[in-house]
Amino acid sequence: MRLWALGPIFLLYSVTLYALDQKSQRGSQSDAHQMFFLRDTVTRHHQSSYFLSGKVACAFNDTATCEKKFKSVLAAGATPLVAKEIHHILAYAALRNGRYRRALLEMDALLAIDPSDGDAIDTRPFVEALSHFPDQIVQVDSANKATVQMDDHKLPVLINGKKAYYFFDTGANLSTLTESDALRLGMEIQDVKSGGGGDVNGSKVLFRIALAKSLALGGIVLNNVAFLVASNQQQPFVEMEPGQRGLIGLPVLRAFGSIKWSREGIFEADRSSKPANTAAANLCFNDLHLVTTASFDKHTLPFTLDTGAETTDLWPKFADVAADLIRKSGSNEVHPVIGVGGEQKFEATSIPKVTLQLGGKSVSLQPAHVLKTQQQSISQWYYGNLGNDLLGQAHTVSIDFRTMTLGLDTGGPAPIK
Repeated sequence: MRLWALGPIFLLYSVTLYALDQKSQRGSQSDAHQMFFLRDTVTRHHQSSYFLSGKVACAFNDTATCEKKFKSVLAAGATPLVAKEIHHILAYAALRNGRYRRALLEMDALLAIDPSDGDAIDTRPFVEALSHFPDQIVQVDSANKATVQMDDHKLPVLINGKKAYYFFDTGANLSTLTESDALRLGMEIQDVKSGGGGDVNGSKVLFRIALAKSLALGGIVLNNVAFLVASNQQQPFVEMEPGQRGLIGLPVLRAFGSIKWSREGIFEADRSSKPANTAAANLCFNDLHLVTTASFDKHTLPFTLDTGAETTDLWPKFADVAADLIRKSGSNEVHPVIGVGGEQKFEATSIPKVTLQLGGKSVSLQPAHVLKTQQQSISQWYYGNLGNDLLGQAHTVSIDFRTMTLGLDTGGPAPIK
């Protein structure tokens, strides 16, 4: 996704499955913002329970270990509350991995424990529709590495053998394109009984779904890639040229293994094997959100990481740790955000400058915008959504899903003004 500047207004089109992003505050969500702390605790105490170590494994992208640990917990007779949380976590792990049939099985197991779970009831029609697609897989004879030249931050991909240039968006639960692009690329569009999606503001947007038989980036080829299908009139795609009306979402990016891009527009993906070091990871998953930590004024804080957002929004929790700075230099403002579902205006505080330590480097927001009200449900647990205004201050940025690490390298030529 990407944020487009329209004078003083910014257009944000991060896409999320609406019900999946409106979770009740069950255990898996209420402590998700403390996952790095839980990771450290489990690492120090080698005899930690299978349940806690399973939670950590799933959050840090070790799905095999997670499933093994949770299988033991369920076999030992987990309480209904614990079993429900396990199925919740496994459903999201399956969605991130493009395993939609498995996600439906886990969701149905959750509903068997609690038939009144409103979130699962709302989400199930979408997951059920996706479950008819075969699992996303890497083609057997696919390469492990790819290096391509981006075109204005867009990836050159082949979808069903035809060229497309799409943004890459860690904030998108699924890859997304418009109806016209789906038809041009030879996809069959399918309706969903409950086709609700949501933009960054949580506004509902209607989507359908389609399946790409293949998606290739250089020599890396994925089969069975699910897409959300938006209306041709949906902003911001309506402003784009045919073949550019789409974005590559989290399940595909995770399957690429490691992604790295430079200020010169060189994008690299690397699927080759690399040992994980969970103790050193600075990225984790919370359901379908990618989370990282950044330091501010001696505080280490969790943020969502969104390569599709052109600008960073700081959320209400950030005001608690920046109270002195706000008192000294903050000013009230109305901060408009336009998503695919329309514009919303938020009461906010503008701060001339906020400096964060992110990915091993110092980056600054000038100015910074601190929203006073929740933009979406996830904002009550995190301190903001980090976008390209911060990442773009590095010469190269890397997101390694194998080791769950974010790295910023500020070396290299200075940015062109």
